[in-house]
Amino acid sequence: MDTFERNLIIVGIVLIISVLGGVYYGNCREAKVFNQKYQTAYSCGDFFWAKNQINQQIQILKVEGLK
Repeated sequence: MDTFERNLIIVGIVLIISVLGGVYYGNCREAKVFNQKYQTAYSCGDFFWAKNQINQQIQILKVEGLK
C-alpha cells in the first residue's frame, strides 16, 4: 500500500465520522426541541434510534385528536 492509498483511506474514515457526528448532533438539536414541545425526556441517542416510532405515534395522536 503506498502513501496515496493510505491517505485516501484516512480521508474516507474522517468523512464517515464527520457525517455521522453531524447526523447525531442534528438529532440532539431535534431531541431538545421535541422534548420542549411535547414535555418528553428523550436523550440524543434515544431520539436518534426511535425517531420513526416517535413520528408515527405523533401522527396517530393527531388523527385521534381529529376524530
